Amino acid sequence: MLHQLFAMNFDRLFQVLSSMHPISEKFRDAIQKELVPLSLPRNHLLLEAPNISEHAYFINSGCAMSFTYSNGEKCIEEFWQARQIVVSAKSFFERAPSLEFIQLIERSEVFCIGHASVMRLLDEFPEANFIQRVVMNQYYEFSKQKIRDMNYLTAEHRHEKFLRSFPGIEQIVSQEYIASYLGITPQSLSRIKRKRASSLTT
Repeated sequence: MLHQLFAMNFDRLFQVLSSMHPISEKFRDAIQKELVPLSLPRNHLLLEAPNISEHAYFINSGCAMSFTYSNGEKCIEEFWQARQIVVSAKSFFERAPSLEFIQLIERSEVFCIGHASVMRLLDEFPEANFIQRVVMNQYYEFSKQKIRDMNYLTAEHRHEKFLRSFPGIEQIVSQEYIASYLGITPQSLSRIKRKRASSLTT
């Protein structure tokens, strides 16, 4: 029943994959056989450190975040939204203990695929290897861009960019988590939001 519920949404995943590299019908069928559709509650942990990541996910609807702990405080590192692939890349591909937790922010529908299945697809399909390289490059470029943003953009500009990248996320994520992601205090975020609201009404 759940597979039937998700069947109509496979196209969203294959649109994303096809944007990275053309995929054959044989590859499409092979992926679809390996995917497990899941409907998961808010706050569900997709990965818990220091476990080794055993699964990769595609968010069909919903969103997720990754975080670590520093001196007992949760440090938000990344957000994902619908139509994005979620994976702890180093842990998943290098079989290393994860340093991060990955948690759903709201009730989400995801497609899940196991490590053994991914390795099998990489062995059998050249396009799988190309897509893997694109995904890894996207993760790498995201990390580089975030470092540049932290170094060269003001907190106000980082907040504006965040809102453009994740529209509507302020309605479902706490101010504390957003502040952590932006590298500022919740008090600073409150001042930025008040200033922004004031500028929009004048």
